[in-house]
Amino acid sequence: MNDIISGIKQRRFGISVGMLLVLLAGTLAVLCHEAFGAHQVFWANDVPMAAVVESSARLPSSFFGSWADFYWLGGPNAAFPPNLTNISAAILTPTLQYKVYPPGTMLFLGFAAWFFFRQLRLSTLACVIGGLGAGLNMHFFSNACWGLGQWEVCCAMIFIALGILVSPSIKKLWIRGALAGLSVGMAVMEGNDVGAIMSLYVAIFVVFLFLSSESNPAKGLGKAFYVGAVLVLCAFLISLSTISTLIGTQLTGTASVGQSKADQLEAWDRNTQWSIPKIETLRMIIPGLFGYRLDVYTTSGSPEAYYWGSVAEDPHVVELESSDAVTRSNASVALHLPQQIINYMAADDNAPAADIKAKFNATPDELKGVQQQIVDKVKGLGFQLRHTGSGEYTGVLVCLLAIFGLASTARRKNSPFNKKERRMVWFWGAVALLSLMTAWGRYGFLYSLVYHMPLLASFRNPQKYMHPLNISMMILAAYGLEVLSRQYLSSAAKGVESFFQQLWQGWKRASVFEVCWAAGCAVFFLAAVIGYFKLASSKPALIEYLMHNRFSDTDAPQIANFAVAEVAWFLIYLLVSMIVIFCILAGSFSGRRAVWAGLILAAIMACDLGRSDRPWVRYYDYTQTMSPNPLTDLLKKDPWEHRVNSRSWPEGGYMTPNLTLQCHWWLENDYPFNDIESLEIDQMPRMPVLDGEYLNHFVPTSEDNLLPMTRLWQLCNTRYILAGAEWEDKLNKAGVPPNSFRPVMRMNLVPKPGVATPRDGGDMTVQTNNDGPVILYEFTAALPRVKLFADWQVLDNPTGLQMLSSPVFDPARTVVVSKDTPITQTPGSPGADPGTVKISHYQSKHLVMDVDAKTPAVLLLNDRTGANWHVLVDDKPAPFLTCNYIMQGTFVPAGHHTVEFKYQPPLNLLMVSLATFGLGLVLAGFVIASNWGKELEEPSAASESAPPPPPAAP
Repeated sequence: MNDIISGIKQRRFGISVGMLLVLLAGTLAVLCHEAFGAHQVFWANDVPMAAVVESSARLPSSFFGSWADFYWLGGPNAAFPPNLTNISAAILTPTLQYKVYPPGTMLFLGFAAWFFFRQLRLSTLACVIGGLGAGLNMHFFSNACWGLGQWEVCCAMIFIALGILVSPSIKKLWIRGALAGLSVGMAVMEGNDVGAIMSLYVAIFVVFLFLSSESNPAKGLGKAFYVGAVLVLCAFLISLSTISTLIGTQLTGTASVGQSKADQLEAWDRNTQWSIPKIETLRMIIPGLFGYRLDVYTTSGSPEAYYWGSVAEDPHVVELESSDAVTRSNASVALHLPQQIINYMAADDNAPAADIKAKFNATPDELKGVQQQIVDKVKGLGFQLRHTGSGEYTGVLVCLLAIFGLASTARRKNSPFNKKERRMVWFWGAVALLSLMTAWGRYGFLYSLVYHMPLLASFRNPQKYMHPLNISMMILAAYGLEVLSRQYLSSAAKGVESFFQQLWQGWKRASVFEVCWAAGCAVFFLAAVIGYFKLASSKPALIEYLMHNRFSDTDAPQIANFAVAEVAWFLIYLLVSMIVIFCILAGSFSGRRAVWAGLILAAIMACDLGRSDRPWVRYYDYTQTMSPNPLTDLLKKDPWEHRVNSRSWPEGGYMTPNLTLQCHWWLENDYPFNDIESLEIDQMPRMPVLDGEYLNHFVPTSEDNLLPMTRLWQLCNTRYILAGAEWEDKLNKAGVPPNSFRPVMRMNLVPKPGVATPRDGGDMTVQTNNDGPVILYEFTAALPRVKLFADWQVLDNPTGLQMLSSPVFDPARTVVVSKDTPITQTPGSPGADPGTVKISHYQSKHLVMDVDAKTPAVLLLNDRTGANWHVLVDDKPAPFLTCNYIMQGTFVPAGHHTVEFKYQPPLNLLMVSLATFGLGLVLAGFVIASNWGKELEEPSAASESAPPPPPAAP
């Protein structure tokens, strides 16, 4: 057992990986124990279970192309490539997938980190404890709980690629490059832009690896180029279908393509919104210092753990809250705020109250009213105050070991590392520092340099650079563990049996490095204690700050108390970790006691990270959360015949503020779960130019001019509107023709049976009530999903768009056909009866219609146009038309016809990816079979570095 922990004599694969799986799987099973309950599934924000259940996303059909029809007007969705996530989704039921996927991705990440450390020939202690720290890392765990487990699989594949590159068991360079490239390609297939970012780090590592391992720089560069070329080729081939889809949906035809310098500067605020403020770097070592989840995503009813930092805060909010009166005043003027607020912003904070009162003639009570006006105005402008779905805690022990590993490279006498290893540690230290500075985004200078590099401006969210930062910290921590294993745990103590005698004797003969390390830890701990008491004594000021930042006077004290308590927990784990490392350095755990060092380190890692990970875990009973109600029962009947909407503009605010959270919940959960289609745009980070130009013609300017809004609904088959009762008169006056909105259901929003305190929209349901404040309106003038037109006009796009938004244009009588898809037939009379059309079969990628045309007509399908759509009329190809600027259509002659619209992306790129995937499995199987049963080589440090110090003795 001692040999298992020390990692010096034990080299058997099975026991090492078994220890990791027992420790990591056991901890994850305790954290996610709710998954064992019936109908319990993991809550996810970005990819909720309903988004997988929704018909257009179902596998395996989505492997061959996906057209998302459940929001906006439909559109090509991101590819469903044959990656690990989608393969598991195709095999497992949605319920089982959402029970095991988040902890499963963390288990895979821990194993992948273990694999990399194993290929570096690190000790079993470093491999197992390092893998445990990776599998419980809060940054990755919180992302998995947010619904982004693909990012964890992506980073796991990067670990595997790094392990393949350094593996001494794979002798042929081209095999290393090929397998590493396939892993990187899989990372791109999983993580998309995260995979692209991580692939750049792998490319840099390849250059470093061969330059540092070859004495001849030219030879090293040659090998790096050779392996890099094979890596890039294989990564490109396996991820070809994903890259093609990403280019088609995220770059081509979007406003982010071909950005000029002016465009990049204009998009700076938006693209750097998710930056890590420098002060919040402390979240890496103190998990709950700034809270955990946002108030709307909390896992409990207690507000103490609400996130109160400033990640994703709009820069205008910072300007309005600046300590400089001039900055506040200028921002107020630029935002066209009311004059009273401008006067308030121009007031000097340090001036006496009488001077401030005289400056804009307000009493102290009126000042509070003005402050509330500012808050309301900022919210009304749509500025985001804060938003984060991830934690950034790396772990006290992980950080301590990482710094210890870095510091150990400074030792020249009795160095634990050889030259190659020392350079490796320096490399990952530099990667960690640069990644952190890049993650600061707008709060640091480095991202402004990265931002102007080709294509990198298209990568939103500097916070994504926390992925390579955390990977680097894990690697550095593994090297720190390796130092402890090689120099302090592998040697047997002689002549001393007492733990405390060994501790005393060890520190009596301590080296200069060990003394400096102990002194540095003591100073840091003292500084941390001082910081704790300073924070505790400043609690009233913190409460005032929280109230200023829009937390209530009842929530703010609880949040402040929680922050202070989290610092106390940090001090406890820091002290325990330091003491254990001190004892290891003294030799108290050497020899037979080494097993206890490994168990204690594992316990600290599991308890610390497990405690901090727990607030991110959130399960729910999907049969209760998405149980039917009268609203969804009505809307899910033939849902392809209509769209529903709750917003004044698809990307804008909700019409009734009190319904905001509820309607947003339905949009992401109940609607897709029941295949209900909505006009609202939930997330579209890169708006296509076509959609942006179309939408900008229908922006409602005020509540007195709602024609643009209602015209958009009319054109987009939006038959149902969910809003408050106060909108009935406004809508009927604004609609064309008037009185086109009629209530079809009045309701109250009430908690579901058995729910005392609702946590979110899933705990609310609908109760019909003839006097209810919420109304589902039917817009009787909305165009049907499919319609025949005997009259049409062929116009260029700008002219056609102007006509569509004109009050005198009647969309029910005339359709606009784009000149880009001309029609040669002459239109008939505007008053002629074109006939009827009905959808007989509906799938997002395949629609069949029965048409009885009384005259030659244009068939309008109110779905977004796009590439790879094809039309068949009576099984014969027909012209595909672009109608009403953005919709689909075709021409049908008089008579009875069967019309089919099919979405058929080319499969040749998918076939290339599948073939490469298969060849990769064959190549990996060959490598595994070739090395099966072979024992790993001894760690190379002993032959290339000075021998370890002699065992401690009395």
